[in-house]
This record gives sequence, structure tokens and C-alpha cells, in this order.
Amino acid sequence: MEHFELDLAVVDSTVPSADLNALLLDTDCIMCVLSNNNPLSRHAMVTLEDLKKERMILRLPSSATRKLFEAHLLSLGMSIDAFDVAMEVDNIATIKDLIRKDLGVSILARSACMDELRKGKLTALPIENLSMVRQMNLVYRKDFPHMELLYEIEKSQEEMAITFSGE
Repeated sequence: MEHFELDLAVVDSTVPSADLNALLLDTDCIMCVLSNNNPLSRHAMVTLEDLKKERMILRLPSSATRKLFEAHLLSLGMSIDAFDVAMEVDNIATIKDLIRKDLGVSILARSACMDELRKGKLTALPIENLSMVRQMNLVYRKDFPHMELLYEIEKSQEEMAITFSGE
């Protein structure tokens, strides 16, 4: 964007430059996703010690979700090496299928699992002492000439939020 190659971008982080503005589209939390058959699924939350005992199916090290998880571990003086990472997979649908087959647990964005959670096919639990929240922002140049488009996007986003919350 800094070279005027893009007018708008959706990013899962804060505004990457002082020359850009951002419109918050949504917030999402990263959670432990597991099979309904996993004994941990009956808990209110999981601990990092619980996760160390599980086979983990994680996104690739380059993914934003994986980087966020590893950064939080690092802030607690831990490393991903303390966990049994059985597989690294780039495709979220594949990860969810593997979890449903009880082949491991994963760390995924709650929004990536909403359909399965609504249908009762998977369980997503918070991780004790690990609040991983990320923002989804629409980033645009400060001199963006079509502000009316941004207002329409914001209005649509608000309407979708109301629909999903059941209001």
C-alpha cells in the first residue's frame, strides 16, 4: 500500500504504518479446537499443561495464527518445542477434519470454526492465562478518495454482526 499498489487491504493486525488509517471490521479470538470425543472437551478451558499432553495439528509456522500462538508462548517463557506437534498443515478445512477424526487438537481462530461449533461438530475452548485476540482491520491510505465506500462497508459489517448475534 505504501507504494500505492493497493487502495484497500484487510489485515489481521494493527495498522502497519502511520501513513495509513484502519477501520476495525471484527475481533476474533484464537482458541484450542478439539474433537467432541476428547476428554478435555468437557472442561470449561484447557491449560498449557493439558496441551503438552495432546498431539497438536498446527498451521504452518508462517501463518498469522501460529505466529500469534508462538508469541504468546514466548511471552510466558515457553517454546513450541515443549508441545507434541504431530502435523503442520496449511489448510484449515483439513485441520478441522483431522480434529473431528480425533487425530489431535489445534489452535485456530474461533471464526474459522463457527459453522462446526454451531452444528456441534467441534469444541473450541479458551486456554488458561492465554488471551489471544486479534483484530481484523480494513486498512486504507489517509488520502483514500472514496470514503463513502468505507462507510458502506462499515454499515454492512454492523448489519452482519447483528445478524450473527441473533439480534
